[in-house]
Amino acid sequence: MPNASQNIRVPSNTHPSHLYSDTLYPSDIEEEEPFYSAQGTPISRPQSIRTTIQNFAGSYSRASILYVADAISIQDNAAEDEEHQTLFKTQTSESDKPIYRTFSQRTTDHNHAGHFEPLSRHTTVGSIISRQLSGTEPVNGVYDSKSMDTRPERKSSFVQTIFNAVNVLVGVGILALPLSFRLAGWLYGSIILVFCCLATNYTAKIIVKCLNANKNPEDDEHGGSYGDMGQIAFGDKGRTLISSVFVIELITIGVAMIVLLGDGIQSLFPEIDLLSTRLISFCVLTPTVFIPIKKLAYTSLIGIIGCVSLVIIVFYDGISKETRPGSLLDPMETEIVPYDISNLPLSFGLIMSGFAGHAVFPSLYRDMETPKQYNQMVDITYAITAVVYIFMAIIGYLMFGQEALQEITQNLALIDEYSKSLNRFAIWLLVLTPLAKYGLMMQPLNISLELSLFKNPLVETWLKLEHHIDSWRKNIIRIVGRVFLTAILVYIALVFPGFDKVMSLLGALFSFTISIIFPLVCHLQLFRHKLSITETILNWLLLVIAIIMASFGTIWSFRPSEL
Repeated sequence: MPNASQNIRVPSNTHPSHLYSDTLYPSDIEEEEPFYSAQGTPISRPQSIRTTIQNFAGSYSRASILYVADAISIQDNAAEDEEHQTLFKTQTSESDKPIYRTFSQRTTDHNHAGHFEPLSRHTTVGSIISRQLSGTEPVNGVYDSKSMDTRPERKSSFVQTIFNAVNVLVGVGILALPLSFRLAGWLYGSIILVFCCLATNYTAKIIVKCLNANKNPEDDEHGGSYGDMGQIAFGDKGRTLISSVFVIELITIGVAMIVLLGDGIQSLFPEIDLLSTRLISFCVLTPTVFIPIKKLAYTSLIGIIGCVSLVIIVFYDGISKETRPGSLLDPMETEIVPYDISNLPLSFGLIMSGFAGHAVFPSLYRDMETPKQYNQMVDITYAITAVVYIFMAIIGYLMFGQEALQEITQNLALIDEYSKSLNRFAIWLLVLTPLAKYGLMMQPLNISLELSLFKNPLVETWLKLEHHIDSWRKNIIRIVGRVFLTAILVYIALVFPGFDKVMSLLGALFSFTISIIFPLVCHLQLFRHKLSITETILNWLLLVIAIIMASFGTIWSFRPSEL
């Protein structure tokens, strides 16, 4: 029988599977009893289809929840409110000064505490979301046995992790791939796509290398968060920079979702003007920010269905129509090298936006049953993603050539010969994608905003009534803050209505920075004395190319152009 000390454990990182195993695996999933051979040895039996599906859904929902949220951190003060106190402290063997750590880095035995660089007091938004899901809160920063689940932690299998990674990478950026090849031509478009694919594959692997840079050799735990990587390499400034970049990226993603929803509405109902679509988007999307995060994680599966269905429908449309435009049997004229290269830099961000998933890779790594297979998982993930992207880019560009619009669904809506019901189904799925994902992606932003407001002295004074927090006033701030934030994003989407420009900015400024530039900078900083000459040259070459592409792509995203 385990002793009392074994029932009290402190989570080692922010991942829900390491905090509360019942969070996303509810009690209605029955544990199957093993059956035994004649010699009395246990024999494993295959899981039921129901359990397998539930395990896949639970694994994917964990990845969805911590996408970006695990990289956004908030500085804590010593006298922090219990509700958001998620840190713990230990005494080092050399002094009595406490070392504070985030959940993403395990505190080991006192004799080895000096092996780690001290981390300052930070709470990740991912850890806050995890506690919201579990329904438990710490007491004075400590989790006791009553609030912790002592069942064995469930982690994702190799196949589940690939499934999660592919679904993170393959997103709405696939809509603009035909346009990116129209802007870049076959030659430049292929070169850019191959560079983005190979460079991000490489940086996805060195992220884990950087996270384990100061790992205790005797510590079995692995990984951390993206923000931890920044702090390991550059201290608090690195973590603060990462958090700021991800906050701005979330704002851009929110705008992209609003624009995508508006364009889908206009494709279905062409008589509705731009202002009306934005108002409809505001009315439809605002309620989703109040839906519980657990339900939002599962509804994000709609995005997967939408992307897979889109690829199949585009291909079917291409082979079902015999004459151009919109036919694979009679392709449109295309260009090996674009005649007009003035908009070539826009393709940098459009293509790169499809490979923006590095924020979730640390969480996927921590959640793997067999972390030693991480590099193999990354290679398979990128092979699948590259095949899907290349396939969509080729058939979309062949079907519409120089008439390719910012979203391929807009081209589909203009062809009368296509099956109306099939294409309206594809457009409706894309309309549902923002509805399913907007609330989930905005959750980290909303929590960050609320924590900032609650820490404001004036707001804090207004919240307290007779030395107790007045819950209805707190709820008012949450409601007003979330509605106001959505209103701001809708206004930005009204000022910058082009989906191509928003996705180009998202790819050029944020995807290049998060997925290539910052991992390479951290790698050079942490291993500058250990890298071979070949590795150093490769890192600097990739870094220079990425900075150039990011700079030009960002500038061109703000330039007026007629596509």
